[in-house]
Amino acid sequence: MARHPGFDRPKVVQAALHLFWRDGYESTSIQKLLDAMGLNRGSLYNAFGDKAGLFHEVLDCYIDYQTEILQSNLIAKDDPVEAIRSFLEDFALHEKAEIRERGCLIFSAVSELSHTRPDLADEAWNKGNFLCELFVKRLKQAKARKLVREDKSVEELADYIVTLACGLRTHCKIKTDPTIIRGIIDMGIEALLQADDNDVCTKYVNKAVIN
Repeated sequence: MARHPGFDRPKVVQAALHLFWRDGYESTSIQKLLDAMGLNRGSLYNAFGDKAGLFHEVLDCYIDYQTEILQSNLIAKDDPVEAIRSFLEDFALHEKAEIRERGCLIFSAVSELSHTRPDLADEAWNKGNFLCELFVKRLKQAKARKLVREDKSVEELADYIVTLACGLRTHCKIKTDPTIIRGIIDMGIEALLQADDNDVCTKYVNKAVIN
């Protein structure tokens, strides 16, 4: 019979998530993890194998957390363009400052680990790919309604939104003024739209001014 661990696994994984998310993979030492998770070294290694094994579960925990947020914006809203805008605003403006300023764990992991731990960087990117797939789905709906530009494929537009989201999180980390971030989101949305349709542009772009 398998031995039941003497701790709440989801709780300790969430503690590790916040540490990796705040400090990055390389700067998160085993001792930091032990302190945050309330485990001894033997329990950690028996449960997760090693630091990388723990990080695998942390990535899954992060994806679950982000999926819950997506239910209220990118997935739930009927209007596909409004759904994308709502996602970007929640992603860059509406979460608590402490969370926003950590950036995105997926983007951070890919950037940090691409050269030192490409296996973990690839895993992080693959786990985050579901977001790009959601963008493609919503953009297909937007194209069917003639809301977004026709000269680019939905895959190209989805890649653009992912890049925009990555840049927005960087602005969050350096504490850019929210008014400027809203202006960047407006320009990003405008770049997606059917440019020759003034009604569409007027509906979806707030025309925020960036000083």
